[in-house]
Amino acid sequence: MLRRRREIKEEIIHESPNFDGQPKGNGISDVSRKAERVLQKQEENEKRIIAVEKAWAACTDDCEREFIKLNLFEHIQMHNINLPVSIITMKRYRKKFLVRLAENLYEI
Repeated sequence: MLRRRREIKEEIIHESPNFDGQPKGNGISDVSRKAERVLQKQEENEKRIIAVEKAWAACTDDCEREFIKLNLFEHIQMHNINLPVSIITMKRYRKKFLVRLAENLYEI
């Protein structure tokens, strides 16, 4: 998500309507409403990115950072990660990071 920030922003701006053959009202577009939705999506995306950055900054141990990067950002399974910590410690790191992230997103 952090690497794709610019791509996501472009996707939101250039979002196209769904042409599924179903009628969608009178056909008059409301430009201001669309712009408002685009701005809302951009703000939500920025909040998520900031929450991830805060949770990442709270990681104090280098081993924890490396594990979070490999497991959550690069999608490598725990048993395939070669770090000098046990699987239980990796699970603890993952849980701690996800709890911090949820707190930053005001989910818990």
